[in-house]
Amino acid sequence: MTRSAFLTLTALLWLLPQLSLAADLPEPIVEVEFEKTQTIPGQFLPLRITVLVPTWMPQPAVFPTLDAPNVRVRLPERATSPTSRRIDGEDWSGVSRRYMITPLVPGKFSLPGGAVDITYADPDNTSVPLTTSVDLGPIEIEGIVPEGAEQLTPFIAAKTLKLTQEISGETTDLKPGDSIRRTVTVALTGASPMMLPQLTEVPQIEGFAAYAETPVLEEKDDRGLLSGSRKEVVTLMVQGNGQGDLPAIELSWYNISSKTVETASLEAVSVSATGAPALTRESLTRFDARTVLAMATGLIVLLVLAYLCWPHLARLRRERRARYQKSKAFARRRLLAAIESQDYPATVKALKIWTERPPHLRQKDQTRIREALHLLGADRYGDHPRKTGQEGWRILADAVRRSVPDERQDADKHALPLLNP
Repeated sequence: MTRSAFLTLTALLWLLPQLSLAADLPEPIVEVEFEKTQTIPGQFLPLRITVLVPTWMPQPAVFPTLDAPNVRVRLPERATSPTSRRIDGEDWSGVSRRYMITPLVPGKFSLPGGAVDITYADPDNTSVPLTTSVDLGPIEIEGIVPEGAEQLTPFIAAKTLKLTQEISGETTDLKPGDSIRRTVTVALTGASPMMLPQLTEVPQIEGFAAYAETPVLEEKDDRGLLSGSRKEVVTLMVQGNGQGDLPAIELSWYNISSKTVETASLEAVSVSATGAPALTRESLTRFDARTVLAMATGLIVLLVLAYLCWPHLARLRRERRARYQKSKAFARRRLLAAIESQDYPATVKALKIWTERPPHLRQKDQTRIREALHLLGADRYGDHPRKTGQEGWRILADAVRRSVPDERQDADKHALPLLNP
């Protein structure tokens, strides 16, 4: 046997025990519990991912987001919790995460499972961290419309749904300057108010000017049971003589408790007003020569002052405009304009600029905007795109208008260091 062959054989004999030990090292366990994969659109399916390691995890496991078009994925309160299990006589530790997955429309959907990134201590040398990534594979779900509810558009399923309205003040024989405020509220349990459509329209009534406020959505999560409300307000201002009706409202929905289709409705509201009084001769103002001269002199003085101050005012205006164009308010205005024109690429670009400018938004507002953008993207680029996607644009506009800055987050970023740490 040559010297080189002897050295090679010796190295192999030394490596064989090491390879055998490496092969015997226990690998992390990733379990996916998803017993139910079909539900009514708007209802959630519970999904749990559990990660177990033979030692401990010095860093938190990184879970996938599971985002997909026309599917809402939520993390309930205390979604992530520690866990442990005894396996082959040894104590394993880990973490468990619970997801609430909701199909927003009927159909079959495939969620890209993604990978779970795990960092854990080496069983042979706990001071050395090991890393691995476990691919979950695709997750299939299906939204099924119950029999008898196929004609519901949009499809709304809930345990309870109540439609109410409030009319402020009188509605007939009004005078110029009077106003009417109609507040329509839908309250439901067992579903998210994001599933509710727009209920009121701005009426066109002669003698009245109508204004609609931004709808207000409130969502609550009580241990997995969703509930909430949608409130819409329309205000009528009397301008002259006229009469008409605030239109009736009907909303059909599927009762998941009784398994029947029900309809909530509001009656129309009649409104009327008398016109403004005609301008009389006695009400006209009479100007004499002195009044005309005084007004002309004042106008000349104002023109001279405007001419002298114009360069300074123009510079201040340019500086103010430049500051405004760099502000978050200007970015928000550009974003809402892109949403109003339903320009998806411009909306994505404007949304990025707006969210990056301080003050930053609350985490829950960022999540709501991201979900609305995903829903809109599904309407345009999903398996079953819709031509207009009006509901998706409306939901995104609502999410942007309702967002508020996270003052605590920005305060922490600009806080001064301790003087005596």
